[in-house]
Amino acid sequence: MKPYATMDHETLEREYSPSSCIDDIMVYIDQYIDQSAAAREILKDRIRPDIKYGPEARSHMDIFIPEGDGPFPVHIFIHGGYWQQLSKDESSFAAPNFLKHGVIFIALDYTLAPDASLHEIVDQARRGVISILKTAHKFGGDPSNITISGSSAGGHLVGEVLSMDWERYGYEGCPLKGALAISGVFDLEPLVKTYVNDPLKMTIEDALALSPLHHIPKQCCPIVVTYGENETSEFKRQTHEYMDACLRAGLGCRYIDMPSVNHFDIVLDLNKKDSPLFQAVLHQIEA
Repeated sequence: MKPYATMDHETLEREYSPSSCIDDIMVYIDQYIDQSAAAREILKDRIRPDIKYGPEARSHMDIFIPEGDGPFPVHIFIHGGYWQQLSKDESSFAAPNFLKHGVIFIALDYTLAPDASLHEIVDQARRGVISILKTAHKFGGDPSNITISGSSAGGHLVGEVLSMDWERYGYEGCPLKGALAISGVFDLEPLVKTYVNDPLKMTIEDALALSPLHHIPKQCCPIVVTYGENETSEFKRQTHEYMDACLRAGLGCRYIDMPSVNHFDIVLDLNKKDSPLFQAVLHQIEA
């Protein structure tokens, strides 16, 4: 029996509320906003904003392209916010670091709940990644060297991207070079009875169908998982459970320890050239 099965409602809510480990979430949201705005200003001549990848209003992305001729490696970032908050506009904070290393950085947007179900959000994220794979050559990207990362809900969507039916889109297997899931949610069942589900309205069947833990791919690119030291025990447990499932399936998956950070500021390390997170992505790109 999993730990969450015996938790009372108050404990379950706290365990799946990342802000329970910090004093003020807005301190970190403001950092996303300010650092992303600064990145867009610094890179205003290197950005292709609001590129559409689907019919939905939020099926668009911002593409940041280094100077030079390319082709360049491509990194896709999927934001968090429990599938109901944030956007690509607060998600370009790491673009300067990637461009300095000759890597295209893409902030991918998606429709938020309750305007879309989680089934629709997952499908949208998958279509966004496929669009990038198919069109990377048009903006100087190398379609054979594309990596992906996501934080929190974005970490979940990374897992769902990895588990998609690649043959449906003309690929024999996962064509990505590497993946990084930061503080992801890989088993959605415990969320069904929490506040998180109010706009999502998931059933148990939905949760099982949309949980990366229950759909580990048979073949995949190398995966890195991580979480902040200052996170709840359930976020930590879920990450290790997903990694263990990947390893049992014969996939390449490893964990990176991240001390002294929490659920919200851990992702900002992607804009630090010497951080373990950025170095992990760079290793995948250069492998």
